[in-house]
Amino acid sequence: MSSAPSDRRRSPVTTARAQDRDHAESVVGELFLPNRLDLGHGREPLDMHISGIRLDGLTVGRLSYGRSVTVTTAEADDFHVNAPLSGRARSSGGWPGPAIETAPGTAAVFGPGRPAQIAWAASCTQLCLMISRSDVETELETLLGHSLRARLDFDPAMDLASPTSRAWRGLLGVLAGEVAGGPGLIDRPSVGRHVRGLVIDGLLIGQHHTYTDEMDAATSPAPTSAVARAIDLVHDRSDEPWSTVRLANEVHLSVRALQEGFHREVGMPPMSYVRDVRLHRARDLLGVATPDRTTVAQVATQVGINHLGRFAAAYRDAFGELPSDTLNTPG
Repeated sequence: MSSAPSDRRRSPVTTARAQDRDHAESVVGELFLPNRLDLGHGREPLDMHISGIRLDGLTVGRLSYGRSVTVTTAEADDFHVNAPLSGRARSSGGWPGPAIETAPGTAAVFGPGRPAQIAWAASCTQLCLMISRSDVETELETLLGHSLRARLDFDPAMDLASPTSRAWRGLLGVLAGEVAGGPGLIDRPSVGRHVRGLVIDGLLIGQHHTYTDEMDAATSPAPTSAVARAIDLVHDRSDEPWSTVRLANEVHLSVRALQEGFHREVGMPPMSYVRDVRLHRARDLLGVATPDRTTVAQVATQVGINHLGRFAAAYRDAFGELPSDTLNTPG
């Protein structure tokens, strides 16, 4: 669990190892929020590993302690998500309800204004996210079309295998890889802003909260013309950092209406359609490019794709060959 002062400045990557309790508390507190570490009665040595990065409005960290511990945090300022990558955790206090158990494929969602207590199993490594409260609430107000009338609370237990949160699980995988191997993409300002938007939209759309029923209230079917405008936007500006929320706002539809309209017109969710358009545009560009003047990375960036590993895998699934094969095939 985590939260740091609302410092919107970018800070360097944090990578640290600590075998002393005070040092471990200090490092986690600097990246996230003040905390107290209880080692219990076990004699196993503490071996904390952390790697993380703070972007504008989003902090991501990969954290393990090497032994069973209990972490008690200070009162949080922002929203937080803890997703185990291995092992199990038991979390409580970040919501007015009982403790929840999490393991890979699940996550705990913590709200601002409350301290939390997280018991880590010795084998537990978690991906910890801190997400700006003001950014989340502002995005929700945009979705609703009015100011929030009451506190925003998320259900604390998140099932990352559910249809609504499955795409968010893929995003968490990208973030875990970035902080484990050192930032290669999200440290770039434009990519970082895009990732932050996807995290916020995925949380608001994929996890039930106090405004979900209002967001999902029955709406009139999206007019075919509005969905067509959204489709045209994707084709004309495929390199832009589209999210479902942003695309819905552009054509003056609710998120639910846009999703239903895309399923009706093209048979897939908006972001799946964005991905397919980008893949086909990349294939067209690679097919006419010359290998000595163009790289796969340049084409991927040109169409709005920022993760080359996932791009190569998705491209192969779609077309039966790697992007480098298309580039190097004589026209």
